[in-house]
Amino acid sequence: PDPRNPNLGETRLANATQQIDAVARVYAGALLELANEAGVVDEVADEMRQLGELVDTHPDVRQLLGTRMLSAEQRGQAIDGIFKGRVSDLVLRFLHVVNDKARLDALAGIAAAFAVLLDEQRGIVDVHAHVAHPLDAGLSDHVTARISEAIGKQVRLHEEVDQALIGGLKIQFGDTLMDGSVAAQLKLLRRKMVESGRDRGN
Repeated sequence: PDPRNPNLGETRLANATQQIDAVARVYAGALLELANEAGVVDEVADEMRQLGELVDTHPDVRQLLGTRMLSAEQRGQAIDGIFKGRVSDLVLRFLHVVNDKARLDALAGIAAAFAVLLDEQRGIVDVHAHVAHPLDAGLSDHVTARISEAIGKQVRLHEEVDQALIGGLKIQFGDTLMDGSVAAQLKLLRRKMVESGRDRGN
């Protein structure tokens, strides 16, 4: 770390992370375009999901694909040995292109970016519902339908239990937060009471 700027290392790390994300999105976008043209989006999406899981859960595979100690040709042989016959020709060719560009270390990010781009293409939004108690199937479907109607998109609902809410729920998607919890209502009421007391004191 630079003693003159202790935050320099963190800044470089953040910049590197943003660069990897940008690279992942570019490669994922190219693959999605090819998959659309070939009419094999579902197949490619499933294979990329499995590839992402493989890299995330097997450090040895991640290290093998990302190492710079091997030549591009040697990594290419490893790709064929691991994936040939197990993934479609399109995904296999894509892996070789990523290898030729020395970007296999970004494979997990590419897989994640592909899923995000595909959701955007299909108009699917991940929505997190923070609830005081688990929702039953009927209520979960009702909440999903109401949110979908409100935002005009297909919703994939993720339920997260937070007993601090007391009741009601908080809905979050992207940077948007819709808070309908009893706890939030009580907090608002308390704030209004405090403000009212201040006004009377004046």
